[in-house]
Amino acid sequence: MAVGVSDDVAERAASAAGDPPIPGMPPRPARRLPTWTFLRTAATNSLAACDAELFERLIVPRNYWSQQVLFVSDPDAIRHVLIDRFDNYPRVTSIRRLFETDLRTGTLASEGEVWRRHRRVATPTIDPRSIRPDIPAMLELAGRIADAVEAEGSTAPVDIERSVGSLSTLLWNQVVTGGDPAGLPILRWLSKVPHKPRLIDLIPKPPWLADRLVHRRRDPALPLLDADLHAMIAARRGPDYAGPHDLLWRLAHGRDRQTSEGLPDAEVRDEAASLIAGGAASVRALTWIWYLLALHPTVEARFHAELDAAMPDGVATPDALDKLPYTRRVLDEVMRLYPPIPAILRQAAARDVVGGHRVRRGAIIAVMPWIVHRHRKLWRDPDLFDPERFTEGNGVGRPRLAYLPFATGPRVCVGASFALTQMLVVIAVLGRRFRFRLASDAPVVPFGAISLQPKGGLPVLVESR
Repeated sequence: MAVGVSDDVAERAASAAGDPPIPGMPPRPARRLPTWTFLRTAATNSLAACDAELFERLIVPRNYWSQQVLFVSDPDAIRHVLIDRFDNYPRVTSIRRLFETDLRTGTLASEGEVWRRHRRVATPTIDPRSIRPDIPAMLELAGRIADAVEAEGSTAPVDIERSVGSLSTLLWNQVVTGGDPAGLPILRWLSKVPHKPRLIDLIPKPPWLADRLVHRRRDPALPLLDADLHAMIAARRGPDYAGPHDLLWRLAHGRDRQTSEGLPDAEVRDEAASLIAGGAASVRALTWIWYLLALHPTVEARFHAELDAAMPDGVATPDALDKLPYTRRVLDEVMRLYPPIPAILRQAAARDVVGGHRVRRGAIIAVMPWIVHRHRKLWRDPDLFDPERFTEGNGVGRPRLAYLPFATGPRVCVGASFALTQMLVVIAVLGRRFRFRLASDAPVVPFGAISLQPKGGLPVLVESR
């Protein structure tokens, strides 16, 4: 199905600044890669394994040795897999095991009734109402990090990926533990979950061998950090606890809306670990926004003008975050071009038909936001950076599932609302104070693993505004 997009999108993109497609993209093979080359490339950088045909056809069937793979970009077929027949398409077992080592029964590692029970308890703990009280403290923390960025950037380039990563950890810790410094090592550990897939992880193998290969990668620091996480949860369950009602407290006291039962202690730990790990991956756009703004001065100028109007005294407030419609469109366009999770992989539990294609039991369905968001039949000039795509008028006629930065359906990212709030806090505070310039002419190459990041970081020069 081809989607009609208004012609003025192309006209604006052509006239805004004469911007060429964004430099630094990984090479896009002209033809399908041979199976062994595909697997080796995907294990190194999944984006570089995406050949041109995948961006031209909405459904592409492939066989890699005996494994059937269906690349799905058609919005109706995406709905079928991720929403309508959700139960028939669990996550690929080998990928799920990468999470299971550290997260156990948490929602990122479980399926079936265990997943449903955890999801019902976890969702209310991180909805917009739950995190709203944390926003003032998050803004204050962001201001402190901005001071550190200013001091560091006055003498040398700053790796903005590292800086916003540190800030994200502090903001996330504010929500998870109420800002307890003891939570930071736990968050740093879980931000690395799961480990980057290896070639051996992508090759079909018997379950006993897959389990052995994954569990050999356990972090040696896990027992101590695990004990600390258990202790923090136990403290919040104690009758004398007088601390904040943070995410850990809400999980410890959360109830399943269907059964009114809470999670056992071990499963509270697992779900806390799962939510913490998921929150780390979803904020990768905080790196890419500064890269794209540095390349597009017209957009950057309008972005800064909106921040100045919303915060004339330079002070970021919760109310100011509600006055940034253009900034939100910029963020949406950043996540279109650089989706936090570049690939969503599912495996058919039973035979089915997807978009007119027969699917065998065990077939892998690859819904890749990296491809969907840049697909030539879904987006006009898909490789151009144009925040105006996300005005209400320009969205008319575009299928909702042509854009899925946080996935969709029952497994939509439970922390999506928090991630958006966190990103707006960081963008508002840093954008109001600074302008960032790329410190090198070398191409910035996106690196696709479980999440999407710039290979080698992103060094920038910091200019005070």
